Amino acid sequence: MNALVFAALLVPAGLPGAATAQPGSGQSLPVLAQYTAPPQRAPPAPPPPTPSVAPPAAPTQAPNAQAPGTPTPNAPPPDARQAPASRSARQPAAQNPDDVPEVPPPFQANVSDPLLTPAPPAPQQLQSWNEALTLLRQRSTDLQAALGQIEVAAGTWRIALANLLPSVGGELSAQYNILNPNIPAVGGGVGGGVGGGVSGAEGFTPTQLLGIGVLTANVPVVDLANLYALGSAKESRRTASLSLAETRRQLTRGLAQALVSVSSNERLAEVNRVNLRTALERLALAQRRYELGAGTRLDVVRVEQDAQSARRNVVTGDENLRQAREALGLALGTPSPVGIKPGLDLNTFLEGANAACRTLESLENRPDIAAARSRQVVAERAIGEVKRQYAPTLDITSTTTGLTVNPGFAQVPIWNVGASLVLPFWDGGAREGLLRQARGQLEQARADVTNRERNIAVEVTQAKRAVQVTQATRELADRERKLAEENDRLTRRSFEVGTGTSLELVQSAGALRQAELELVLRDFQFRQALVDAFLSEAACDW
Repeated sequence: MNALVFAALLVPAGLPGAATAQPGSGQSLPVLAQYTAPPQRAPPAPPPPTPSVAPPAAPTQAPNAQAPGTPTPNAPPPDARQAPASRSARQPAAQNPDDVPEVPPPFQANVSDPLLTPAPPAPQQLQSWNEALTLLRQRSTDLQAALGQIEVAAGTWRIALANLLPSVGGELSAQYNILNPNIPAVGGGVGGGVGGGVSGAEGFTPTQLLGIGVLTANVPVVDLANLYALGSAKESRRTASLSLAETRRQLTRGLAQALVSVSSNERLAEVNRVNLRTALERLALAQRRYELGAGTRLDVVRVEQDAQSARRNVVTGDENLRQAREALGLALGTPSPVGIKPGLDLNTFLEGANAACRTLESLENRPDIAAARSRQVVAERAIGEVKRQYAPTLDITSTTTGLTVNPGFAQVPIWNVGASLVLPFWDGGAREGLLRQARGQLEQARADVTNRERNIAVEVTQAKRAVQVTQATRELADRERKLAEENDRLTRRSFEVGTGTSLELVQSAGALRQAELELVLRDFQFRQALVDAFLSEAACDW
């Protein structure tokens, strides 16, 4: 058989099963170690060397009896001892099971390649979820933008409140009458009243270089538009807070997915190197068979192509790992790659994410839905603000004026207190335009709420179903990998003993490599589905 032929190639001379010449035969059997033709069925092994003694005389048997082990039923003639002695030596005897050469052990090759070196570690490595969360708080630009939006909303509320509070202002000025310095000029009608009547009545004279101080105060009494705007600004602050909560949830989700991606790509890089080592061992086996004459150059070329494919997977897998580490660094707010400390289980990080977030009782409390509804409330209140601008406003005002006098320093000759009622009859249609804008924004807000509710309901359903689907596909991928591994082992063994072809060897190797990559991919999808399913119904309050 082909197995025996290849076994004979690996058995040193002198071991049991090697063909030797029979004493006195005059002709020796062909040596199996010199076999170079394609594998064929091997003849039975010859019996151990025995003295060349003629077999017992045939006439002692019955005329029609058949000699054991002879191919024809006719007995040899009585003078068979006159035949050459080498004929009896070449006759195959019954095969002894103990004389069959044993199948050699699996071929072991020492291979080396620069790509077998493990991927270098990241310059920065995470050791816990709390460390990652600390970096996220300090460096995340999305988080800083959300916090800035809260400040903007707080400023808007403070402006709305200021419109309802009293306001006090002052003004200081100096004037000099160049044409007639003896006549003080306060400006317009105020100059006449101050310079004439006040000077004579009070007995003081304003200075030539006149200093004037004016103090004004205004107290809103009735201002329905600004009062309603204060409530809208308060709701805007709530919207900003809910947006911050949604940003935290999204950042937690992105961080967890980045950690899963790094872990999966690190595993994929290890699998690629294992596959490369296995491909190099197959290449060494094919070259050995070719050197012994049991293989062809085509076998070596086929296995070499498979090894090159394994090298390509190592290169692309390392680049994917570098990109995953860079993505994790960007998620943490640093431009340098970030990895996971070797030996740490990914489940430790995921448990930390679960502890940082809480499961919601209802999807109505999810931050993005609550923020969308809050924006709808703000849009509704904007319509009320515009309508209240048609109402009049009532303010109480007060003005106090002080002058520099001679003799003395200053006098306060004027203190006015009054009230102003503003009646907005016509503004050219500006309020009508504002009202239409507010109504359009309200329709947009309502559509956004409806759209989010629909999408999130489907998202949660798909996230829960994805856990079951990815778990099932991962189990199937694990079974496929085990079958591919067994198939590759048997195919490789068949190729070692000479019963398999190089094409079968390459095909089984490719199937195993694809099964390994598929298992890593399915495991990555399963872990990612777990993260999405949890955070789709959670809120993060870190």
